[in-house]
Amino acid sequence: MRRLLLLVVAIVVYGSLYPWHFTFAGRPEPLSVLLHSWPHEWDRFMLRDVVLNVLLYMPLGAVACLAWLPRFPRAAAAAATAFGFALSLSMELLQNYVPGRVTSLSDLATNTLGAAAGAFLAVVFAPEIIPYLYSQVRRASPSAALLLACCGGYQLYPFFPILSSTRLRQAVHTLIVTRTLSPVSAWAAAAEWFAAALALEAVFGPWRASWLAGAMLVALGLRVFMPSRSLAPEELAGAALALLAWEILPSKRRLPVGGWMALSAILVVELAPFHFTRHAAPFSWVPLGATFENERWGALVILLRKAFLYGAAVWLLVRSGIRYPVAGGALAVALFILETVQRYLPGRTPEITDSLVVVVMTAALRALAGRRPPRAAE
Repeated sequence: MRRLLLLVVAIVVYGSLYPWHFTFAGRPEPLSVLLHSWPHEWDRFMLRDVVLNVLLYMPLGAVACLAWLPRFPRAAAAAATAFGFALSLSMELLQNYVPGRVTSLSDLATNTLGAAAGAFLAVVFAPEIIPYLYSQVRRASPSAALLLACCGGYQLYPFFPILSSTRLRQAVHTLIVTRTLSPVSAWAAAAEWFAAALALEAVFGPWRASWLAGAMLVALGLRVFMPSRSLAPEELAGAALALLAWEILPSKRRLPVGGWMALSAILVVELAPFHFTRHAAPFSWVPLGATFENERWGALVILLRKAFLYGAAVWLLVRSGIRYPVAGGALAVALFILETVQRYLPGRTPEITDSLVVVVMTAALRALAGRRPPRAAE
């Protein structure tokens, strides 16, 4: 529970201080700014902020209360509320030095209210929540949880939505005017969503098609509001294809089909656009060299996507009965060969990075799989 609390705190801190650009010179004293920041009038934007602040801090208050409830049953709710107040106060003072962010006393009040509401709910439902959480921790696959973290990072980075009707209209307009659809990208998206569904099932138990559809709607819906991100028709088509496959396939067939989808997606993505030239491009032996020639956010998204897809392929091969060293080694060699073939593909940059990503993910997945007696092959 304490690890979950650390994760929630990290999420709150990240969202509070995004985009992590600080300016200290010439800024006014933060406590004075905070004390004089109570709004003189309220509008719909202020009400929206109130709702978001309460919802953001409710998980913090709930998890903090659940973490401290066994040791301090009488004071856990008050301690969780005080912790929420202290964390919010720290974030509001630091926001004084982040250009574009506003130090607000109303935010401090509503954040504290959210933490108190979360702590209250945790106390009320603790007899049901605590046994469920501990049973989930005991049965969940740590390897699958790592894959889901990579998938969530790839889908939702930079994790700070800008909720506006303008962005929504722009996203809808882009989808309408985009008249081309890449079969390769659509198949890769389908393979990724299907692998994510298998990972969700390994963490949370049997996963229904309706739940998968809900997870897709939440993730793709949030993508619309993420800065520097967009939503392509291929992603919607891939999600629909994965959902259809999950619905029609019997549960015992999903694992081999998921492995086949992941491996075939890697193959077609590596060899697209399937037009070869006679002249070979140079092979880069510098890890991440070509990847980080892009902007920081773009490079991180690419790296997280590779980590998820390659890691999912290895994980699915292992669940089919192949040992981690064999599965990871075979995929790393296969990607090295495919990257070598990319020397004859126009517009591609062949490099050693993909094989190294496989090696790193294989080592991480194997280490996590060994942390508990496996319930099934991992």
